[in-house]
Amino acid sequence: MKRRAPFFMPLVAVVLGVGVGALTSVFQAYLDFPWLALVNAVSPWVTTAFVAGALQSRLRTAVWTGLLATLVQVVAYYAVAELRGYDASVYYLAFWSVCALVGGPLFGAAGHAWRHASPAGLGAAALSAVYLSEALVTYQIRLGYTSTAVLFGALGLALAVVLGRHRQQYGAMVRWLGPALVAGSAGAAVLTLWA
Repeated sequence: MKRRAPFFMPLVAVVLGVGVGALTSVFQAYLDFPWLALVNAVSPWVTTAFVAGALQSRLRTAVWTGLLATLVQVVAYYAVAELRGYDASVYYLAFWSVCALVGGPLFGAAGHAWRHASPAGLGAAALSAVYLSEALVTYQIRLGYTSTAVLFGALGLALAVVLGRHRQQYGAMVRWLGPALVAGSAGAAVLTLWA
C-alpha cells in the first residue's frame, strides 16, 4: 500500500508562512537597524522554507512545502500591510514572489537534506551561506551597512555551528560551504541588481 503524506504537513507550511509573513509586516514599523534587516531580507524568509522542509520525511514533499511556506509568506505580508494601510507595490510583490518561487523549493530541499544528512552537510551549508552571502554582498558591498552585515554574518556563523552539530555534519558542511557561498553570492548579486 502506498503511504501518503500526512495532511498536517501542508498546514505547518501555511502556519509558518502566515506567521512569518504577518510578523514581518508588523515588525517593519518597530525595528531599527541592524534589526530591521531581519524583516526586509531574503535569508530570514528562506529560513521558513528550510524549517518547513526539515519537518518532511520525503524530499518531494519538502520541496512543495518549502514553496508553499514562502508563497504564503508573501500573501500574508501583503495582506497585513494592506490592513495596516500600506498599498502593495506591484514591483515588490513580483520581486518577493520570484524569491518565493526560487528560494522556497531550494531551501525546502535544503532543510530536508540537513535533517536526513543526505547529502551530509549540504543543507547546513546552504542556509549558513545565504546569511553570509547576504551579509557580504547586499549589506556590506552594495549598501555599506556594516552593523547589518555583522549581524547577518554572525547569524550565518551561528547557523553553521548549530546546524553542523546535527548528526555531526561539520566536516561535510565545510566541504559544501565554498560552493554554497559562491552560489549564494551570485544569487545575492542578482537580487541586488533587481531590488
